[in-house]
Amino acid sequence: MKKENKGFVKELSRWIGVPSSWINKYSVVSILFLVWILFLDRYNVFAYNKLTGIIHKLEEEKSTYEEKIQQAQLDKKDLESDHEKFAREKHLMHKPNEEIVLIRKEKK
Repeated sequence: MKKENKGFVKELSRWIGVPSSWINKYSVVSILFLVWILFLDRYNVFAYNKLTGIIHKLEEEKSTYEEKIQQAQLDKKDLESDHEKFAREKHLMHKPNEEIVLIRKEKK
């Protein structure tokens, strides 16, 4: 190394706070590679966190839709077994001259 480069390396190592023996072409390239991967790459840390959040949100939506599908299948089964019962319970339909009394339970 030239004398000018050694002075630069010493100044840089003093500024960074590491021994001057740690600063070589391999450490510089490794640090540049890490900076590139963590911040400048297409799939950097920020994009990864954003995609992870989106995945969790979509998994929650999937579980709610699966519950709704199960409820719809149960309703379909009730409808196929007894049309009148389904219409009375779900849609509050009634025959002429008939009264409907609704009893609702309070949720705790």
